[in-house]
Amino acid sequence: MLSSVKSSPALKTLAVALLLVSATACGSSNVTMEEIDGVLHVTNPDQPLRPNLEIGFEELFRIGQDEQAGDEYLFSYIGGIATGDDHRTYVQLMGEDIIKAYDAEGRYFRTIGRPGQGPGELSFAQGISFGPDGNLWVPSRTSIRIVIFTPEGEFVKNIPFNMIPPLNVQTTADGFMGLHTETRSLGGSMLEMDFLLRRFDADGDTLNTLSKSTVEIDYLDMQMGKFVEFAPLFAQDHEGRVWQCRARSDVYRLNVWNTDGTLSMVVEKDVPVMRKTEEDIEEERELVLGIMEQMVSGQLPEGSDFDYQPDPNRAFLGYPYCDPEGLVWVQVGLPNSFDGNQFDLYDERGRFLQRIVIEGVKVPSYLQFVDDRLYVAETDPEGIPQIIAYRITR
Repeated sequence: MLSSVKSSPALKTLAVALLLVSATACGSSNVTMEEIDGVLHVTNPDQPLRPNLEIGFEELFRIGQDEQAGDEYLFSYIGGIATGDDHRTYVQLMGEDIIKAYDAEGRYFRTIGRPGQGPGELSFAQGISFGPDGNLWVPSRTSIRIVIFTPEGEFVKNIPFNMIPPLNVQTTADGFMGLHTETRSLGGSMLEMDFLLRRFDADGDTLNTLSKSTVEIDYLDMQMGKFVEFAPLFAQDHEGRVWQCRARSDVYRLNVWNTDGTLSMVVEKDVPVMRKTEEDIEEERELVLGIMEQMVSGQLPEGSDFDYQPDPNRAFLGYPYCDPEGLVWVQVGLPNSFDGNQFDLYDERGRFLQRIVIEGVKVPSYLQFVDDRLYVAETDPEGIPQIIAYRITR
C-alpha cells in the first residue's frame, strides 16, 4: 500500500537544489578542479559548460566614421576609453594628447586636455580610467605623472612618479593598479626590462607587486614581440581578484591573484597549439608594426629602429574583461583568422561557459561594460578607429 505525503515548500526547495547540483555536476564532469599548495587549479576542456548560453548584441550607435560631422567625431590612434555610470564615454587619443567626450547617445560635447608639460597638459599619454575619486585618470608618460581631470574637464591635480607612470590603469577599491616597467642598462644598447603588475593607493604609492617578468631588449633594434610576450594583460573581478594572462604562450593559462599578492587560482584550457602560415605571420607583422609606429612616433632614441617577429604559434589570449554579471570575458584568437572578436566566458570559479562572437567587430582593442551596455573601441577594415555601443541581451 502506497501512502501519499503532501510535500512542503522546504522539501520542494531541497528537491530543486538537488536537481541544480546534479545538473551542474553532470555539466562540469570534464572540468577538473584540484587544490595544490592552497591554490585552486582548474582545467577546462575545449567544450563549453553552457553551450546554450545566449548573449546578444543590439547596436546602439557608432562614433568615428562620420566625416561630415566634423573632426569631433574622428579619431587618430585610440589609447583608451572610459565610460561612466551615466554612459558618457571618454576617448583618449594617443599622439594628439587630448580626450574627446561623448554623451549617452554618442554625441560629442567636450575636448579635455591639451599637449604640453604644464598643469592639465598631457605628453605621450596612454590610457584613461575613472579613479577611486570618480575623476578621470590619464597616465602622461614623458611628463612622468598621472593627470587627473573632473568628468567636466577641469584639471584637478597630478600624481607624480619617479619613473614612467603605469600603463592600463584600472581603479580598485583602495586605489588603482597598472603595469609598471623598470629598466636597467646592461652596457651598450642593451637593456633589461621588468614588467611589473602593481597595485597603488590613491596617492600613487606602491601597495604591492602581483607579478613580474623580465626581458632583455636592444633599444637600437627593438623587437616589439618581446613587449607583447612579457607584458601581462589583466582585469579585476567583482571579488577583487585580478585575472592575469600573457598573450604569447603555448599554454592557455590565466593566473588569478588576491590583492595581497597571493595566487588564488590557476585556470587552464585544453586547446591544441595552432601553427601560423607564412602569410599569417607577415600579415600579423605588418598589422602590429603599423600600430606601433603610431604609438611610439617621436618617442624612440635617435638611430633606433624596431621590428616585430610574430610567434609561429597563434596567440591564444588577449585582454580579460569583467562584466556586471560577474563573468570574465577573455579575448582569444582562432585559426585562420586575425579577428579578435571572439571571447571565452568564465564564471567566478574559472569554469569555461561559452565562446561568444561579437558580430560587426573585427579587432577590438578595448571593451567597457556599464550596466547592460558594452562599449568597444576598434579599428575597422579600412583602418578607421571607432567606438561601437551595444545593448547586451541575455
